[in-house]
Amino acid sequence: MSEAQATFAPESILELAKSTKKQWELGQVRLIAAGTLADNGTLLRSSEAEATWQVSIRSIEKEASFFSALTAQVITLVAGDFVELTVEGEQHGLEPLRPLKFTTSDRVEASQPAEELLTVYVAADPQKVRPTVRIVELSKKREQHLFDGQLGILLQGSAALLLGDEQQPVNLRDTVAGSDAQEPRILGRGVMAVVSFDLA
Repeated sequence: MSEAQATFAPESILELAKSTKKQWELGQVRLIAAGTLADNGTLLRSSEAEATWQVSIRSIEKEASFFSALTAQVITLVAGDFVELTVEGEQHGLEPLRPLKFTTSDRVEASQPAEELLTVYVAADPQKVRPTVRIVELSKKREQHLFDGQLGILLQGSAALLLGDEQQPVNLRDTVAGSDAQEPRILGRGVMAVVSFDLA
């Protein structure tokens, strides 16, 4: 695979509808992207087995526990009201659009939700990658830039991707890859999760 093929090109929007639904311990999961981080900070595609980071949309439908081999984790509730997670014996309330970041090699317990919840789930190998999630409000007057090592996931509202003079719509829960060279910008009304991966 060439480096160009291996990168996440900002002109190809990662559509959630095209990812396969699988099961995980708490419900269903759709993998958005998985890969490694190049020395220059760009995101490279890889198999899940070789990935040092991954991003997915996951539902929480029942009380259960889960484990991740990628131990640096950030979970953001994007649909639904509340769930409680227990990490290494400490309870954390997961509230809408408030990313919860933790690192653990233990199983994480989730309480029984009152309704089906949706989360953006980010995980990384803390020896190689530092993950962060920032929630940003989009504007039709101020462009949101996405840089190398970043993925922007539209959580609410409507938006468009601008690349040079080209413009294309971004659908709800679709993802745009960042790029220093191509300078993708997002305009719209709504909320976006900007996921950033930095070298550890």
